[in-house]
Amino acid sequence: MKLQEALHKLKEQGVRLTPQRQEVLRILIEEAGGEEHLSAEEIWRLVRKRYASISFDTIYRTLNLFVRCGLASELDFPDGCRRFEFAGNGHHHHLVCLKCGRAEELAFCPEDCLIRAQFEKPGFKITGHAFKIYGYCPKCQQVSDGSSHHS
Repeated sequence: MKLQEALHKLKEQGVRLTPQRQEVLRILIEEAGGEEHLSAEEIWRLVRKRYASISFDTIYRTLNLFVRCGLASELDFPDGCRRFEFAGNGHHHHLVCLKCGRAEELAFCPEDCLIRAQFEKPGFKITGHAFKIYGYCPKCQQVSDGSSHHS
């Protein structure tokens, strides 16, 4: 999904498209893809290059709005930092390293979990989901294995 399509989706949901919101969306689409998940603070710094007076609070509210609209997803990293990515290309899931915080995308969706959730709680209307697997990436495992031999 490109910027124009994402803006159209927001318009359809009745969201006012301020220049600042458009810039946040542009940054999410162009800079927060793949393994580059940006924190709200990093997005704020990038938006301030064009809109110097924008507040951090405005950025945070905009990101949460985009999450509710299904255009952004939020990831909690082990360092306590919440990072965001553009979600308009269809959702995906992540393997998250507990040591370095790197998130790697999974190419599949655990649909059986969704089907089971719907079966177990038929009265609950599911509108979205997130799936994360926590562990240690190969690089961090090597560092851990290497340091455990020193006494």
